[in-house]
Formats: sequence, C-alpha cells, structure tokens
Amino acid sequence: MFYIKIFMPPLSLMALIFLTSSLPGDVEHGVLNFMLMLKPTLQNSLHVPLFGTLQYLWLRALTKASRTGCRAIFTAIAITFSYGLLDEYHQMFVPGRYASVSDVGLNLLGILIGTGLFVYIGRQKSPEKG
Repeated sequence: MFYIKIFMPPLSLMALIFLTSSLPGDVEHGVLNFMLMLKPTLQNSLHVPLFGTLQYLWLRALTKASRTGCRAIFTAIAITFSYGLLDEYHQMFVPGRYASVSDVGLNLLGILIGTGLFVYIGRQKSPEKG
C-alpha cells in the first residue's frame, strides 16, 4: 500500500500525458478540444513543464522509497526519458500527430530543470552541517 501511495502522483501524470498525446491532431470536437486550439509553439513548449514536473515527481517518489542521491536521479531520468521516447513513438500512430526529435529535446530540457529544482529544493530544506 505504501508504494501505491508514493508512486501514484508520477503514474497519474504519465496517464494524463498519454491521454493528451492520444488526441488526434485533426479532431474538431471533444472534451479536450481546448488542447487543439493552442498554437503549436505553445503545445511544444508545454513539454518542458510537463516532463520537468514528471521528473520531479519521480525523484520525490524514489526518495521516499529509499533511493537517494545519484541513484535516484539516474533512475528517475531513465524512467522519465524512456517514457518521453515511448510517448513520441505512440504519437506516430495517432491520426494527425507525429513524432518529433525537437519534442524529445524539450522533454530532456524539462527533465534537467526538474532535476535541478529537486536538488535545489532539497538543499534548501536540509540545514548545512559545519
């Protein structure tokens, strides 16, 4: 039960990313139609905060599951980056969508920012010994 609770936030965000990337690019109506009304530049830039948040959530979950330091960072990067690649591959099969190397780059930028924020916040919370 403990692991379900700590891994639920990143898994929930992954499900949300999957749902939004499953939207056909040429649909005129639907519940999530507002996503299609966004300019492509804005849609692409959303990769950074989405994958930054996903990375942060994985780091938080892994830390709570007793993975710390570089081990947690590399595990979270592997999970988040792999998921980004799989999501781009998945979009190749969605009508009106396509895979993009630039999206993978934006995902990676988000991952690096999410990692940096996690490390920065962690340092702010723990008092320096000296």
